[in-house]
Amino acid sequence: MFRSFRYPIRRSNQTGFIVPAVLCVLLSLLAIMMFTGYWPTHHNAYNSFVRQACSWLDGRLDIPGGEKLTWLELAIVDGKYYVTFPPFPSYVLLPFAAIWGLDTPDAWLALVITAIGVVYACLIYRRCCRDQHGLFWVLFLFLGTGYLFIGMNAWVWFFAQNLCFTLSLMAIYHAMRGQGTTSLACWAAAVGCRPMVGLYLPFLLWLLYRHQRRAYPNDAPWHIILRRWYWIILPALLGGSYMLLNYLRFGSLMEFGHNFLPEFLRAENGQFSLTYIWNNMLALLRLPEWNGVEKPLTFFKINGMAFYLTNPLLITILMAWLYALRHHRRHSKPLLILLPLLSLIYVLIICAHRTLGGWHFGNRYLLDVMPWLFFGLIHWKPRGQQFVTWNVPFAVFATAMNLIGSVVTYNKWI
Repeated sequence: MFRSFRYPIRRSNQTGFIVPAVLCVLLSLLAIMMFTGYWPTHHNAYNSFVRQACSWLDGRLDIPGGEKLTWLELAIVDGKYYVTFPPFPSYVLLPFAAIWGLDTPDAWLALVITAIGVVYACLIYRRCCRDQHGLFWVLFLFLGTGYLFIGMNAWVWFFAQNLCFTLSLMAIYHAMRGQGTTSLACWAAAVGCRPMVGLYLPFLLWLLYRHQRRAYPNDAPWHIILRRWYWIILPALLGGSYMLLNYLRFGSLMEFGHNFLPEFLRAENGQFSLTYIWNNMLALLRLPEWNGVEKPLTFFKINGMAFYLTNPLLITILMAWLYALRHHRRHSKPLLILLPLLSLIYVLIICAHRTLGGWHFGNRYLLDVMPWLFFGLIHWKPRGQQFVTWNVPFAVFATAMNLIGSVVTYNKWI
């Protein structure tokens, strides 16, 4: 069960492609900035997390003057206005807000978070594989999945998702190394950005248990668990802080505030409902609209579009998984079953949400599963050059789609 998870590392070439990978991603973002004018110095009108951090520093939980901030998604409770997103991004921004206030350079921080995410993706790949294809797969993950669109700036929706993406990669990497405190803390922080990634806790615990089982092969499972009881301290403190904030603001430990938005208060079936699933699943498959031979296609910017056009890496992952199923003796059953199952449940949950995301290019919500499935891809993919060669056209197409699509969408050309 654990034999296939002995991560071989060639020390002389462990991190050789990290710098090229970081440069490729940052230069791609720079190219989008050049065509759109959304430089890191650009004023961020959607700076809810910075405003929340500043309010905390002023000793209050609500957002002052919220009635004037009509473009932000603020919950209204007893005449006060509150940020309706999980609070961890504001934790990150808190020390910067103490220095710069509302002028906090959150867009620069978003680029730093992106660079950290690329580094961790490279480390994960190198820890798992000896081959020389790491740069290709890491760039496919960041350039060919719609990540470019959210990595562009620090708008409230994108900053949280960007941070969650990086924290998920960090949680996976440190779990691979058996560093439970760090891994679970990163996971709890990711939950504080995008709560539904909490679904991946069983998989993370399995990775940690696998590492401990190798280190202590003669110990009973309960003994291994008791040996590492302190791993839960930091996640518990983070989770407790979220629940305390929720209770103080909205009177519920589990309510982050979205249910108090006018959009969901008016909705007949609320924020989540099984009645949304079918239409949202169709939205994930819908092709752009044809407008005639003399006009460009119309790409949907609300609720997403055909995922296989902007995120073909998911198709690649599916093919790799099917290949691994055929050669199941080489792979651990928890990896083959648990990881795809959790990802499928995740997709069903987001399809049960009233929307699949507002103004964006591609399928923003699907990005949350990508760090986890990237780990699966590394283990499931066939060995050798042929699989990489077959995926080069898809990677090039996806990169072009997301680069051009991001520029077109930000410029509102169509």
